[in-house]
Amino acid sequence: MKRLLPLVCAALLAPACSNKDGKVVARVGSEKITESYLQEKFMEISPAAQAYLATKPGRRQFLDVLIHERLMLLAAKKSRVAAGKDYKDRMKQKEAELRQNLGEYKDFMLTKMWVEDMRAGELNVTDAEVEEYYQKYPYKVTLAHILLPSYEEAEKVVAKIKAGADFERTAKEYSLDKEAVRLPPVMYGEFMQELEDMAFKMRVGETQGIVKTPMGFHIIKKLAQDRAERVPSLERVRKILEKKKFDGYLAKFQEKAKVEVLDENYK
Repeated sequence: MKRLLPLVCAALLAPACSNKDGKVVARVGSEKITESYLQEKFMEISPAAQAYLATKPGRRQFLDVLIHERLMLLAAKKSRVAAGKDYKDRMKQKEAELRQNLGEYKDFMLTKMWVEDMRAGELNVTDAEVEEYYQKYPYKVTLAHILLPSYEEAEKVVAKIKAGADFERTAKEYSLDKEAVRLPPVMYGEFMQELEDMAFKMRVGETQGIVKTPMGFHIIKKLAQDRAERVPSLERVRKILEKKKFDGYLAKFQEKAKVEVLDENYK
């Protein structure tokens, strides 16, 4: 079967490809069924059924099915349903959804292509920049953190840790981020700016805090510091530098664009 199917598909594709305008195989009222349309529908059929449909009886049966579908559509177009309010309302709703989806896709594709263009221009990072950064920041650190909603609650947790409470056990009990107490190793430039300098200057085993970030109030413990392996780390460094350039570009752009948060709940 696996050897036969490519030959079958090739045989069916050949006449379809030779008729660029689409050879008309059948007519149903004013509607045409072309060979290219037949081939398109054929490719939607499961491979197990394609072998039979490649035979003459199979092709005829397949065409009958498409003719039957087209007859149903023509009858539906002439029915009272086509002129009915319910059908028209549903189509208006679907058209609105499609317009919205198209608008979202346009925005997505424009942004994606813009970033790709920026990578080749303003965000381009040279090998020399990567090497210089790696030589300056060759280490990665592993941290555990506790995130609290207020400074007062963070103070209470700090007091418990200073009194000898286990850091990770305390985090599991009090932290807002209970599922991510022990964080993945990070290089300089991959962590939150408010905590980064402190994290890299701390001694292994040391606990520091309280530090406020947009997420809340943090207490961090340094679990390890190791030299990052050069070869895999260079690509990480390239992404770090690219992001720094990107953030800098957006910061300058934001100076020209008016950004205003109006809802007090989000300030």
